[in-house]
Parts: sequence; C-alpha cells; structure tokens
Amino acid sequence: MKKNFLNMLWLMVAALILASCSNDDDPIIPKLSITADAIEISETATSALVVKVNADAPLGTAYNVGIAISGTAVEGVNYQEIAKTVTIPANQTSANIFVTPINVSAIEDSKVVNIELQAGTGYELSTPANVDIIIVDNANPPSDAPEVSFATSNIVTNPYMEEVKTITVGLSKTFATDLVIPLTITGDLVADTDYEIAGLTNDAITIPAGNVSADFTVTMKYTGNIGMDKTVTFGFETPSVTDYAVKATENTVAINAVDPQVDFTKWFNDLNTYDYFFAGGGAYEGTMPPYRTDLEVYRVKSLYWNNVDAKYSSMSTLNFFAANADDSNQWKEVINHYNKELGYKNVDIIEQERHEVQCGDIFGLTKFFSNEATYSRSEIKTDGWLRFVSTDASASEGTVVVPEQTITLYKIKDGVDWKAKTTVDVEGGTESYYFWYEDSRNTQGDISQSSNVTPVEVQIQKTVGTYNLATGIVDIDVVFTCADADIVVDEKYATKDGDTYTIKLQYTFYAE
Repeated sequence: MKKNFLNMLWLMVAALILASCSNDDDPIIPKLSITADAIEISETATSALVVKVNADAPLGTAYNVGIAISGTAVEGVNYQEIAKTVTIPANQTSANIFVTPINVSAIEDSKVVNIELQAGTGYELSTPANVDIIIVDNANPPSDAPEVSFATSNIVTNPYMEEVKTITVGLSKTFATDLVIPLTITGDLVADTDYEIAGLTNDAITIPAGNVSADFTVTMKYTGNIGMDKTVTFGFETPSVTDYAVKATENTVAINAVDPQVDFTKWFNDLNTYDYFFAGGGAYEGTMPPYRTDLEVYRVKSLYWNNVDAKYSSMSTLNFFAANADDSNQWKEVINHYNKELGYKNVDIIEQERHEVQCGDIFGLTKFFSNEATYSRSEIKTDGWLRFVSTDASASEGTVVVPEQTITLYKIKDGVDWKAKTTVDVEGGTESYYFWYEDSRNTQGDISQSSNVTPVEVQIQKTVGTYNLATGIVDIDVVFTCADADIVVDEKYATKDGDTYTIKLQYTFYAE
C-alpha cells in the first residue's frame, strides 16, 4: 500500500515537471494597440503631442513595429517628419510617437494626421490600431505680428487736374520676408475710365522684407463728367495669412473726385453783358450795322503785368467771354465774324465790302507780333480757353488752368502791303479802302485761306493760376514758345528764358 502511494506521488511530480517544461517553451505574442494623450493639437503648439503604442505583454528583446501615415495634413508642411517604424524596448510595454506641428502662416482648414499600426512578425494587432490627430489651424496672428494700415489720409481732388495721388501702406514694424497684402477696391469711380492704378499686382501691394511701407499711385482721368461727385475707397482684404494683422483704425483711404460748378456771377452779370456784336448788313438808314441778339456774352477786363513799372497795365482790347455750353466751368472767348456789305452812310462803293472780326487774342499775344495779319480788329482765331477748378463749390478761391494748346496766328508775307489803300471816285469826292478788304472778301473772312499770309504756331504750355470770387481777380501765367524768327517780344511785358516766354495776365470784372 505504501509502495503504491509513493509511485503515485512520483507520477504527479513528473507531470508537474513536464507541464512546467511545456509552458516555458511556448512563444509570447504581444497584442498591440495605439492611443494618444489628446486628439487635437494647435499648429502653434511649442511641444509635441504624444501618441503611445501599447503592448499587453513585454518581450525579452526589443522589436520594431511599422506604422503608416495618412490624412489631409502634409508631412514636412503641417507637421515634422515622423519615422515609419517605432521600437518597443526589451522588457517594455510601450513606445512613443511624437507629432510636432508646424505653424503655417496661411489661414486654412484644420488638418488630420492618421497614424496606423502595420501588421508584422512577433506581435498581433489589437484595437484601436489607428488614431486620428487633428492639427488645429490658427486663424489669428501672433501678438507680436506687425499691423498694416494706410499712412495716407482721405483725398479730395478735381478730376480735371488729372492729378497723380500717392497712397502709402505702412507696417508697424519690419518683417523678415516680403509681405503681399491684398486690397479691396470699391466705389462708383471706374478703374481705367476714371482713374488708373500703378504699383499693385492683382489688387495687392508688396512690402519688401525689412521695409515698413510701400506706395502705389492713382492717376485721375478727366472724362468730361461735369458736376462729378464720385469716390473710390481702398481697404484691406481679410488676411489669408497670420504674418500680419489689420489695424483697427486707418484701414481705409478714399479718393473723392468732385467737379462742382464755380459761381461766375462776379464776372457774368447784367452790368457786364455785351450786346454789341455786329450782325453785318447792307444798305440801310443810319451809320451803324445791326447787332446780333443770339449771343450771351460778357466783357472781362484784361491786364498785362508791366515788368518795368511793377504793376498791371490794361491790354489794348477787351476780352469777351461766355461759359462753354459743354463745360459750365470753362471760360471760352467769343469771336464774332461778320460781313460788312457796305460802308458807312454815303459810302456805297462795292469795293468796300469785306469781312471783319471782333475779339480774339485771348492771351494778348498781338502785342508781340508786329506783322500780324488781321481783318479789322485783332484776330488770333483760336479755341483758347480757361478752366476753373474747385473741390468746394462754396469756396471763395480756387484754381484756374491754362490748358496746353496751339494757337495759330498769321503774319503778312514779305512784299505785301496789308494796309495799302486804293482810292476811288464817289459822288461828291473820293473814298479809299485797304488791301485787306479785298483779301477778306476773297476768303469770306477765313484768313487761313489767304495767299497773302503765312501761319505761325504758338505753343501754349499748361499752367495753373488762381481765381478769387470775392475780388473778381483771375491771375494766370501764359507760357509759350514760338519758332518763328519774326516774333518780337517786348520784355516790358514778357520774360524770356531761351525760347520760352512768360506773360503774367490778370482778368477782372468789367467796370465802366
């Protein structure tokens, strides 16, 4: 009985030993999963987000686990490069993967990084075997980002002046790289019609690296739109990057183009109305021809600056102005051509039929051309004119522009006696008439068609003067050049600089 008990005991021990040997020889297969401390990280984070690879049992030796990266985030753009294998050290049950975001200055959607464990030898995959990490986009610039603003104040201009306006965009401090800043452009002024822009590319301005400002220009264009009151406003687009911020103030600048009508009543009124333009005519009772009644014309007194006496002196003739029907801010001189069919009472010779001219010579150039050919009174036929420019209809003072223009006058050809007289017998005596009488009859008053004259061009340069509604004084400089050798400039009234002459003129309201 005792012997049987011992045998049974030895069998039990042997079974235990065999069982123990059998467990030690079975391999350990760890099961792996992946987790993260958090599922979101800001792109501006200064430390990495930790993703853990977890094993349910340790191994006595280190082993590698493959990982795959996917998602909308771009490696090297939205996050730093991640190794495609992770090593679990010997006798350890975890290893770390670090997701380090990169701060992208462009404002865009948040991005996703998907990290997935890959199957391999010596381990099995458990769940979860992948994890999504969201890199949250930062739509706000850092607190030390430079602020952008306009360094130019709002502008009011008259488009007739066609001024070039400079607009400056400034930064509160320099930036390490070029900054491209998109602008908004709004308003009822039309680009390429009312103005032209230079210095922008696709409506954006670039401030170069290391600079605190950049400029662009707006050139106003005159379109003939009288009474204009329109605006273009420049602002900043909502930034698509966090490299800069838009300042809370000074973030728009406007250009207001206005052309209000100037009040001409100081010069154009009932006292200054001129009703004595000849209408021409034939034989009639009395000594004067009839007058035109179809012109609204006003007398304006014209003065030269006398360089010797240092004061203004009266011109030899008056100027007769009217507001241009096509431009209410324009003074246009009225020139009257008329046909004087017969002379005065008791002068009935047909040879005295001629065409004559009243007015002309808006800038008083006759004084400087002694051999000028005219039909009766001064005749420098021109579209010469003055333009009044204001940005405030209620202002008492403003600008007058003498536009660039060419004035053509005519000089008498050598050998022609323009005022030679022909004498004829008439009842009761003799009468005489000038050579130019017959010339005017042949040309019907158009001296440019005469074969006895030579055209001379005077180039008037653009100048800017002033007007005063309270005093009725208009001051301008007339600057001109003339290549003709017969020009005789009286330096009492004109200054000379090479081939350029300057006359100082003043217009006032007419007073008896």
